[in-house]
Amino acid sequence: MAVTKERKRKEYLFNFEGGGWNSEFAFTKKQAKSQAKNKYANDKKCVVNFNSFRVSTPEDYQNLLSLFY
Repeated sequence: MAVTKERKRKEYLFNFEGGGWNSEFAFTKKQAKSQAKNKYANDKKCVVNFNSFRVSTPEDYQNLLSLFY
């Protein structure tokens, strides 16, 4: 019996140049970068730092949320 591997989207966190952060849900880091590039292509204030992409962890996400308090 063959085992099928279900692909799941992951949440990728990333930063903007000069501060701020956001996330993209994607199957791969490459796809997450592409989505962010398309979303912020014409935004002069939100310049994506493509070296900052990483898979979200509960600790990292909570740390980022704490910046709002």
